[in-house]
Amino acid sequence: MEFWKKTCNFFSYKIIPFLTGANKAPDVYITDGFYLNWRQMKHSMHKAKEYATGICLDIGAGKAPYKRYLEPHCKNYIITDSEKTHSHMFKDSHTDFVMAEATLLPFDNESIDTVVLTQVLEHVFDYEKALSEAVRVMKKEGVMLLSVPFIYQAHATPYDYHRFSEYGLKMLLQKYELEVLEWHYQGYLGTTLFSIINGFIWEKLACIRSLRNSVLLPFILIIFTCNNVFGLILDLIPAKHFSPNFFVIARKKA
Repeated sequence: MEFWKKTCNFFSYKIIPFLTGANKAPDVYITDGFYLNWRQMKHSMHKAKEYATGICLDIGAGKAPYKRYLEPHCKNYIITDSEKTHSHMFKDSHTDFVMAEATLLPFDNESIDTVVLTQVLEHVFDYEKALSEAVRVMKKEGVMLLSVPFIYQAHATPYDYHRFSEYGLKMLLQKYELEVLEWHYQGYLGTTLFSIINGFIWEKLACIRSLRNSVLLPFILIIFTCNNVFGLILDLIPAKHFSPNFFVIARKKA
């Protein structure tokens, strides 16, 4: 029994990340079930990195996958995360971070030049308080890099509370006096549809996890690869109302 457990863990934490590039996120391979989502985030961050400057605060960052793109442009890069959700979602993380809730940041008013808030607000029940805190610590004319899900599967359960439409998010940004500099639709129907299908396959096969992560794995990765290719093709048709995520570069008004 112990041998089988170690074997399963070896496949889960060594073999699968090696075959999918999951340990290099967002630079995952096309074999990864969430390749389409990671690809969109990577493209958005490449466009956003020129806005990063000064003291950068990455809130609720987990393993801080976007640090590599932003840190070279910043004077100081600070990572925060909730102890509860970090231990639940990132058990294998070795990231150094400041322990802090997004709704209660231990930083002075107007002390941060760049705020990164990617895929965080859906995991904070009082998301307006979290956004308010982020704006509070931003300097005037500071920049926020923000992403939120619209059409996306439940994830990091049970810490998954909200989804944001384009129009609701724009009203929210306006309420907190954040001027939109760039708005990115992170994929269209292709990314939405096939990411959900890939997630469905992976989750439903969790009931036979040992087989999923070993014997069935080559077949699953082939399916993921085909689905991701189809997703890329379908995304050639712009359909903003079917976007899975939104990425916004916004500036705090003076």
